[in-house]
Amino acid sequence: MCNILLILLYCVFVIVHLCGQAPLNTKIVGGEDAPPGSWPWQASLKQNGSHICGGSLINSIWVVTAAHCIGSESPHDWEVFVGLQTQEGSNPNGQGSVVSRVIVHPLYDSQTHDNDIALMQLSATVTFTDYVQPVCLAASNSTIYNGTEIWVTGWGDISSQVSLPSPGILQEVQIPIVGNRICSCLYGTANINITNNMLCAGLLQGGKDSCQGDSGGPLVTQLGSAWVLAGVVSFGIGCAEPDFPGVYTRVSNYQNWIISTITPNNTGFVTFTSSGKDDSNSTCPEIGLSSSSMTRASNFLLLSLLLSLAPSLLHPCLKL
Repeated sequence: MCNILLILLYCVFVIVHLCGQAPLNTKIVGGEDAPPGSWPWQASLKQNGSHICGGSLINSIWVVTAAHCIGSESPHDWEVFVGLQTQEGSNPNGQGSVVSRVIVHPLYDSQTHDNDIALMQLSATVTFTDYVQPVCLAASNSTIYNGTEIWVTGWGDISSQVSLPSPGILQEVQIPIVGNRICSCLYGTANINITNNMLCAGLLQGGKDSCQGDSGGPLVTQLGSAWVLAGVVSFGIGCAEPDFPGVYTRVSNYQNWIISTITPNNTGFVTFTSSGKDDSNSTCPEIGLSSSSMTRASNFLLLSLLLSLAPSLLHPCLKL
């Protein structure tokens, strides 16, 4: 009996130990081209050869992404690529697979963006290399507080309505977590509810953020030698705008759903404990938004009203 328990404990350790490894990561400060192999779980979700959204490899056959990336198309219309450095030209370390199944969270709300998370099953398993590795996932008892340094990666626009220039090299940026309380205060000016299933990250002065095309991609933090998926790129008002940090799906709230949904269930969940400040009991400060932020918020409210009248239109704040 003892031997069986030891074997089980060893297997659990190995699963957790193997996730989140990035042997080629040099942690260059963000807003720049990511060195090859720096983020080996980064996935590119494509249709007809075009990059649509990002994603994160969580084991050899499953990828996590944002629910708002998924439409009414067949799963087989999607291809997932991992190990890519660029969207154009040669990718000698890349691997690709058609998608066999897509599972959107059953409580996803396209109007409020709550539970903006989905899973994609690949039709073929990937081979782990220095350039292709699964990321660890934040366990349900993780704490990710205000000020925690975190990284976001993707092939999205480099600013609002400015596409990533050719050859489309993977971008990385380091930003701090913005506590949910202050984020709720800021987004409250645009009548947007920040729920406990979300977390926010970015500079309040603007300048660094995810953008359209990054949706579904990873927001990761480091725990020892392992990288942990804390968030999934979800939405925001503009890109890198002052006073409006990016909003991400809080991965730790979905441990039970992921475990009960995927097979094989050999993902690595780890507990991340933040050294940042818990702002959950703080009161909203007096928020003096810049004139550009006020204009963004006003435009968002107007567009939200139009979308409520024409719900078939794509929500403008989603980072597609």
